Amino acid sequence: MRNIKNTSIISFLLLSVMMITACRKSEFMPDPEGAQVPYQSDATQSIEQLLSASPAKIFYAAWQKSTMKARLEAMGKNTQFTVFVPDDAALTAAGITNASIAQMAVNDVDSLLMFYTSNKVLRKEQLGAYSIPLKTLLEQKDLYMPFYESNLNNGQTYDLYFHRLYLATKGDELLIYGKSVGKLNYQPATNGAVYFISKAVERPTKTFKETLEADARFSIFVGVLKACDELYLDKVSTEMEMWFGYKPSPDEIKDMYKQRDFFGDFWGGINRPIYQGFIGPNITMNTLFAPTDEAFKNAGFQSVADVMRFNEHNNVRFDDMSFSPEGNFPTDTLFNYHYNWGRMFGPRDPSYGLAAANSTMFYSNDLRPEFLSEYYVNIGGTAQIAYAYKMPFGFSVNGTAVQLKIKDSTFPAANVVQTDINTLNGPIHAVDHLLIPKGFKFH
Repeated sequence: MRNIKNTSIISFLLLSVMMITACRKSEFMPDPEGAQVPYQSDATQSIEQLLSASPAKIFYAAWQKSTMKARLEAMGKNTQFTVFVPDDAALTAAGITNASIAQMAVNDVDSLLMFYTSNKVLRKEQLGAYSIPLKTLLEQKDLYMPFYESNLNNGQTYDLYFHRLYLATKGDELLIYGKSVGKLNYQPATNGAVYFISKAVERPTKTFKETLEADARFSIFVGVLKACDELYLDKVSTEMEMWFGYKPSPDEIKDMYKQRDFFGDFWGGINRPIYQGFIGPNITMNTLFAPTDEAFKNAGFQSVADVMRFNEHNNVRFDDMSFSPEGNFPTDTLFNYHYNWGRMFGPRDPSYGLAAANSTMFYSNDLRPEFLSEYYVNIGGTAQIAYAYKMPFGFSVNGTAVQLKIKDSTFPAANVVQTDINTLNGPIHAVDHLLIPKGFKFH
């Protein structure tokens, strides 16, 4: 898990356009004909009026107890909002009742409601089959995303982490995080829009690493990731000893070479700060195709020990010319496709390296060949357009089941056996086969 990774993320809006080009919208949109017609809403009630008149009594009781009215007013009278309102049955099923609301601290009630509220308006006409992110008002404290949205020229390198709801439609259903939350029940408001939903949305609280560790189905994957990190650090520190005069600790090596990927220390969890008190990007957003234990057994590995015997043939070392760790394990080739789209094999501009990372946050409704087959995983930035990196996977749909494999590979396709396991890093999709590139040798 030690390849260098570009973690910049661009907006996920208009993904269907970005599949074909890296040009700005203004460069390819046709010239408008005639005067622009502003959006005309037939709304006559505010969000609060819609809530008070709705049958969602538990949500409205929470709204009345909270400071939401003051928060919304503080954002200005022209600010538009979108609120998602679970009905009473949905909140009761999630353990939230009028009695529990009465017992909750106001801050906790605010957090509950801010997760369902955005200060951007999203109208039903804007929704479609593929996910659109909507930034909520709820900040996840102490998490910072790579800088991309504030457009400030002040040296800022990060954005605060705000929860985002990923929204789409399927027929007459509304999807959030790839899962149906009931029929699309949209009502425009004078200050935005309200969506009434029949299922509560579970807020992600765990990282990739924490989620995998808590699920026994991924025991081999997690065990190999940890064993590889331990072996890598031990081999590198042993060779560093002759140059440093002492054997650096694992934490020292991680601090010295932060561009390396370690499970839980770069891509799987919350990154270690560069120094005590440092505030900067410490979490990456991505999609993980996590291999189950069955996936390893389908490839002939029955245990972590079996995989690590396969990993005995590696070129991990401390290079005295570059004065940095070099080399990989054979499983790095496989795992990089599972957690990073095979970017370690992406084309590199001789002058600038890998192109900028495109958004790769895909829920189950997005895993469609017509959407992703020509999608650019990396494009633009400082690299020339000729070095853009196109989606390495071929997707197919068999009924409701999604399959994927590396393009041109002769190995079996992986079935997605569970979708949309949501985390702070993004979605996990469990697969039953390893994603093996063409020509890969197991012996």
